[in-house]
This record gives sequence, structure tokens and C-alpha cells, in this order.
Amino acid sequence: MDLSNLYSDINRRGCTAIQNDNVRIDEYLTEKKTDQRLGLTLLTSLPAHICRNIDICLQAFKRLEPKQYYYSAAQMHITIIDIIAANSKFCLSPLEKKKYMEILTQIISEVGTIHWKLQGLIVSPDAILAKGYYSDNLVKLRNLIRHEVPLSGLPFQERYPTNSGHVTVARFISPIQHPHQFLSLQENVNNIDLGSFSTPIIDLVVHDWYNYHPQLLSTIAINN
Repeated sequence: MDLSNLYSDINRRGCTAIQNDNVRIDEYLTEKKTDQRLGLTLLTSLPAHICRNIDICLQAFKRLEPKQYYYSAAQMHITIIDIIAANSKFCLSPLEKKKYMEILTQIISEVGTIHWKLQGLIVSPDAILAKGYYSDNLVKLRNLIRHEVPLSGLPFQERYPTNSGHVTVARFISPIQHPHQFLSLQENVNNIDLGSFSTPIIDLVVHDWYNYHPQLLSTIAINN
């Protein structure tokens, strides 16, 4: 996967949406709707220095566009892969959860440590994202999960094939009031170094769309 081209394409579409006053507003956040969407996901949290660097970059955006929704450090994460995409009809029995934990622990034990480099903030039509670049072990892990989980007889329902390693750091909940300044800010931090880290563990969680209250099912160590 050519991540540079992927992120450039996302940013191009996001900049166009902002220029045309056509960003996608998150109705669940703007209208305070009760959000009952839950899913089963493997994710990794961010170390403190990464969250700090992201927050430093976001300060200028917060001053310029204070009405947007900015993620807290506790909400920021990288999705390794969605096992079951978040939906309003999500339901798993205790036995099913146990089976997922067993098969995913087995799969993850076959993969080495995942290394990350976060560099730059971009915009999509509905959010601000931190670009994440990852080692080949993540590709191996995702492909193993896509192959092995269905073979185990358990449902596997990715919303779409996950290829990126981005972090969602803000969502648009109102039109951009200062589009030219906003895009200038984004250009200034497009390639800023946000830090590097390695993932020694992966969390299996039942989580909501915005990662408000993830229910930790298992913390799975990666085979070093």
C-alpha cells in the first residue's frame, strides 16, 4: 500500500470540500443523537509523547475553529482492524467473545512488533487526521485476520478494507468559518514529525464510534 498517495488523495478531497463549503457534518455530534453503534475492534492506544505532539499541532486549529469536535488524548487511537464494524444491532454472547479472544490471540502470536511513524496532519471531508506509517507486520496481521477469522466460523464484518494507519483527531460538527486560514494551517503541519513508537500489545475492544467508553475484552501481547 502506497500510504503517501493514499493520504495525499484523502487530503486533496478534504481540501476541496473545505474550499467548496461542503464538509460532511457529523449529525450524531451536532444533534446530540443517542448513538447506539457498537463494534468489535482491534486497536492500539497512543503513547503520551505522540498525543502531546498532536495536541500541540491542534491548538492553532482550536483557536481558529473552536466549534469543531476535537478528540481527547484518551479517545485517540489507531484502528488495527475492525472485526465487526460498528452498527446499531451489534450483539455478541459471552461465548462468542471468548472465541474471538482465543482466535485473535493465536493469530497475533504469529506476528512481530509493529513499528509506527506519525507524520503530519491532513483533512478529509469530515475530519482532521494524523498520518500514520507502519511496518510490514501490520499488513501481515491484517491479512491473517481476514483469512483466519472466517475460517474459524466467526463473523468477520469489516466496514471497508482497512489500509491506512491514521489517527482521527477532530471531526467537523459545523461549517468551517475560516477556510483559507484553516487550509493554510493544514499546509504548515502537513509533514510535521509527530513521533515514532512501537506496539507491544493490541487491545480487543467493544467500542462505540467515537471511542468514548471502550469495553476492553482482552489485551493481547505481540510476539517479539
